[in-house]
Amino acid sequence: MYWMPIALSLGYLWFRLIDNLWPEWMTDPQYSYGMIVPLLCLGLILRRRAGNQPPENQGPGEQVAGFIIFCLIALFAFLYLPIRLVEAATPEWRIIQWVLGIVTIGLTLSVIRMIGGHGWLRQLAFPIVFFLVAIPWPTIVEVPVIQTLTRASAVVVMELLYLCGVPALLHGNLIEVGTGVVGIDEACSGIRSFQTSLMTCLFFGEFYRLRVVWRWVLIPIGFGLAMAFNIGRMFFLTMIAAKKGVAAISQYHDPAGVSTAIFCTLILWFLALLFYRRQRRFPDSSSPQPTAASFTSAGRSRSARVVRLGMGLLIWLILVEAGVKTWYRIREANLKPAPAWTLNFPEDNPSVKVLSIDEATRNLLRYDEGREATWNAADGTFWQAFYFDWRPGRVTGYLAKRHTPEICLPAMGLKLEQGPALNFVNVHGVELAIRSYVFANDNNSVQVFHCRWEAGADRSAYVLNESARYNLIRAVWAGRGDRGQKVFEVIISGSNDPQQAWQELTNQLDHMITVQHAKSEIP
Repeated sequence: MYWMPIALSLGYLWFRLIDNLWPEWMTDPQYSYGMIVPLLCLGLILRRRAGNQPPENQGPGEQVAGFIIFCLIALFAFLYLPIRLVEAATPEWRIIQWVLGIVTIGLTLSVIRMIGGHGWLRQLAFPIVFFLVAIPWPTIVEVPVIQTLTRASAVVVMELLYLCGVPALLHGNLIEVGTGVVGIDEACSGIRSFQTSLMTCLFFGEFYRLRVVWRWVLIPIGFGLAMAFNIGRMFFLTMIAAKKGVAAISQYHDPAGVSTAIFCTLILWFLALLFYRRQRRFPDSSSPQPTAASFTSAGRSRSARVVRLGMGLLIWLILVEAGVKTWYRIREANLKPAPAWTLNFPEDNPSVKVLSIDEATRNLLRYDEGREATWNAADGTFWQAFYFDWRPGRVTGYLAKRHTPEICLPAMGLKLEQGPALNFVNVHGVELAIRSYVFANDNNSVQVFHCRWEAGADRSAYVLNESARYNLIRAVWAGRGDRGQKVFEVIISGSNDPQQAWQELTNQLDHMITVQHAKSEIP
C-alpha cells in the first residue's frame, strides 16, 4: 500500500499527458500512430521486467546522487504549475506538449532512480523515453520538413511518369495529369512516413536489445524504405488517376497506404531480427552481462521515502489542479456573451456554385458545419470561399488553428509574396480579425483573406501571427479557447490590387454575415 501515493501521482501525470495528446492523435492523420505508442511502451517495460536485471550500483557517491535526484524531482514538480496553467488554455501548443512530456518523463525517471537506484533506471529509461516519438513535432520544425520531403517525393514521381511516357505537370506538391490534378496527401506523406519508420526502428531496436551501432544503422534504412514505399504509392495512385480518372484514386488510396505500411514494417522487422541473430553469433565480450536482481528488493528498504515522496507529490498536484481550475473560472466569468452569426454566400449572384467538400477534408477538419462555394464578381474577379464552424469543445482549438494559408497554399503551388497583414472589421456588431495575403500563381496574383473568430475573445486576443508566443500565452489571462470558433477564407483571383480586393471583401461581408441572436457560450 505504501506504493499507492507515488503510483497515483505518476499515473495522473501520465493521464494528463496522454489526455492532452489524444485529440492530436485522433484528428491529425500524421500522428494517428501515437495511439499505439503507450501500449508499445508498456510492452517494452514488461519485456525488461521479465529479463535479468543488473545489480544495484551502491557507491560512496550515492548520497550526492540522491540529493541531485531529489532536486530534480522538486524542479520538475514545480515546473508542472506554469506548464499546467498554459496547457489548460492552449493544449494545442506543441511546445507545451513537449515540455509537459519532458517534465512527466523526467519526473518518472527521477522517481525510479531515487527508489530503485541505477539498476532500475538503466532498465526502464529507454521504454519510458520512447514515448517521445508520439509527441507532435513543433510547427517550426514540422512545416519545413513536410514541404521538403513532399516536394522531393513529387519530383521523383514526375520523373517516373516521364519514364513511363505519361505527360504531367508539377504545381507545387500537386501533379496535373490528363484527367485532372492529383494531390500528395495534403502535403503530409513525407513526414508521416518518416515518423512511423522512426517509431518502428526504435521499437524493434529495443525489443531485440540491439547494440547501439545496429540501432543507428536501422534508422536510416527505415527512413529510406519509408520514402521508397511512399514514392511508390504516390506513383501508383498517379498512374491510376492518369488511366481511370482522379475519382478512381479513392478506391485504391487506403489499401495502398495500408499495404505500404505493412510491407515497410515487415522488412524492418526482418532486418532487426537479422541483426539480432548476428549479434547473438558474435557477442560483445566487453559489455557487462546482467545478473539477477529483483525489482522489489531495492524498494523494501525505502518504504518510508516512497510514502513521503508520494504524499508530497500527490498534495502538490491536487493544489495545482485546484488553483488552475479556480483561475480560469474567475477569468472566464468576465467574458462577454458571444454573438451567434453565420456566413452565407451571395444569394443574388446567379454564378454562385455551392461545392461539396470532399470526405478527406471533412475527416481532417471534423467541423460541425462547413461550406464551400465559388462565384464570379461583377468586376470580373473569381471568388472562392470556405466557411467552417466548430461548436464548443476541447478539440476546437486544435482544428481551427491548425490550417492557415501560409501552411496549406504553398502545397498547392502558390508562392507567398506578401503578408500576412492583420486588419479588423466590424460587421453587424461582430468583430472580425482578418489576415490578408498575396500569393503568386503562374505570374498572376491571388488575394487571400483568412479569418479565425473565437467566441468571447476581444480584439486584444488576435495578433499578426497565430503561433506567436504572445498569442499563445495571452490565453492564460483571457481564458481557454474552447468556447467555439469559426473560420472563413476567401480567395480572389483576377485582382492585382490588394487594397481594392480588401474593399470588395468588406462590401461583400456586409451582405454575407448574418447575426442571428446574442447568447453566451460560457456555461
